[in-house]
Amino acid sequence: MPRIRKKTSKRGTTHQRQKLKHKVTEGRKKAKKVARKEQAAGKTHKKSKKDPGIPNNFPYKDQILAEVAESRREAAEEKQRRKDEKRAALTGVDVKDIEDSRKDTMDVDNDENENDGQGFDGIMSLRSAPSAPPPKKSAEPVTSEPVIPVTAGPNTLREVLQKADVLLHVVDARDPAAGISEALFKEATGKDILLLVNKIDTVPRESLEQWLSHLRLTYSTLPFCVAEAFLSSKPNPPPTLKTSKKKISPKLDDALGSDAVWEQLGKLKAKKSGEELIVALTGVTNSGKSAVINSLARADVFPIYDLNSAATVKGLYTTTSASEIVLEFPDKTGMKVRLIDTPGLEYVRTEDENVQDDEKEKARAKDILLRSRGRVDRLKDPLFAITHIVSRADTQDLMLAYSLPAFSKGDPTSFLAGMARVSGLIKKRGVLDHAGAARIVLRDWSIGKFARYTMPPGTSAPSSSADDERILAKLKRRKELRKAEDVKLVRLQPGEAERREVLLDDVWGADEENSEEADDEDAGDEEASGDEDEDEDEEDQGSESDKDEEDVVEEEEEEEEEVPELLPPPKRKRTVSFAAMPAGGKRQRSGKSRRS
Repeated sequence: MPRIRKKTSKRGTTHQRQKLKHKVTEGRKKAKKVARKEQAAGKTHKKSKKDPGIPNNFPYKDQILAEVAESRREAAEEKQRRKDEKRAALTGVDVKDIEDSRKDTMDVDNDENENDGQGFDGIMSLRSAPSAPPPKKSAEPVTSEPVIPVTAGPNTLREVLQKADVLLHVVDARDPAAGISEALFKEATGKDILLLVNKIDTVPRESLEQWLSHLRLTYSTLPFCVAEAFLSSKPNPPPTLKTSKKKISPKLDDALGSDAVWEQLGKLKAKKSGEELIVALTGVTNSGKSAVINSLARADVFPIYDLNSAATVKGLYTTTSASEIVLEFPDKTGMKVRLIDTPGLEYVRTEDENVQDDEKEKARAKDILLRSRGRVDRLKDPLFAITHIVSRADTQDLMLAYSLPAFSKGDPTSFLAGMARVSGLIKKRGVLDHAGAARIVLRDWSIGKFARYTMPPGTSAPSSSADDERILAKLKRRKELRKAEDVKLVRLQPGEAERREVLLDDVWGADEENSEEADDEDAGDEEASGDEDEDEDEEDQGSESDKDEEDVVEEEEEEEEEVPELLPPPKRKRTVSFAAMPAGGKRQRSGKSRRS
């Protein structure tokens, strides 16, 4: 019988496996090299080819495209129909009425598009009328809200003071004394001055009672809180089963203290002779002058500063020129009042060589924090602002607010060190990020999470009227505010009334026209942000507006300066010496070693 050879294994040798491994590695290296070259040349590697679509030579291409367009149109109509049915179920309006209103708006848009480039004979108002809500089924006829006309006001503060009969000065309830300008009141000699303490919903009841008693010793003082629709941060109630899909419109007529203001203005109007009473609203930036006028008018007349937009640095707005509106008294007696909305007060820059640098830094920090305008947490050097806050704040309140360990009173370095450890802001080599911790505090300050309040100097017995008691009953006490989750209540030392001279003859419109050139000149020492729109959003923070703009960077990248890392000493290289190989083959060398 022939010898049968044993079946061999298909297992390859080690040499073959290593050879395949090297080929795969070389192929991957080559593919990566080609990809890098394509990326450097600007070519993109397409994994899947794009659908070429229907060829032009296809005889039924037009029919297929028409069918596709018809199917898309039917799908869009079906989607819109479902939206209308859902809206009708929520609002209680017939579906046909909603469809007719939508068609009417489409016709109006088409007519406007046809008139583009051909001129228009109508006169556009300064502010468009608010959009009316969808009609509801009711027996009463639906009437549109009348539009309040807005006209341009005087060009300078001096002209405003000469024209006004009453000066309604608005201050922040968190630090009322810091918003008072003694120089402005001297210029308004002979005018009736009415002090309006705004934002009373942000302070404890005890603080407001003490401040009203203290300020009424010198001025006619009234508390005020704007309507819900004009709050800087509008409340957002949690959704429920019944109201999860319904949009709750904020109220326009729930301002606290508006009745007392109208009553006081009515008394002043009775003393004045003339058709209307002219009232000028003054105050520092972000004190709430425009929101007060909107609350008195019960309409969205002037745009206001919004904290939510401040967080994104988009849509920031503050008053840049004077504007006027005419309102009637609520008692319908036919008397009218003209309200003048003015920009924030600007002070004369003092260049005194005798003033120390510490005093200048303190004044600049005071102006920036008082106005709280824009992204103050993006300051180029935020440490000086934190130093001012820590020097005025109560140490125990800061410890409770941020859950910090004990630190020395008025020591910003210890405070920032505790903030950095609690927040986990630790750089390489265990270096604490003080700048990052300071920006956290400044951000809480700007968005209102850092709830601060002050108490007036000295002690005075609180005296309040019946109107004050009704307003104070709606405010929270200190203990209630401390229990709130999103509020860090901190007591500060009261500020002092401003004694610097006010800019009276600066034209407001001219400042707005040259804002871009001023930004370019003042940004010499800033880090380039690269966006002109972002640079225009940032505005001055204090009395030295040109100087303070250098410190506030709107869209600056939040990359901190790298701490120089201490390099370890170089490791000592280990040198290994080998003996010379003997001549001859492998067997000879092994034999020689065996013999030896």
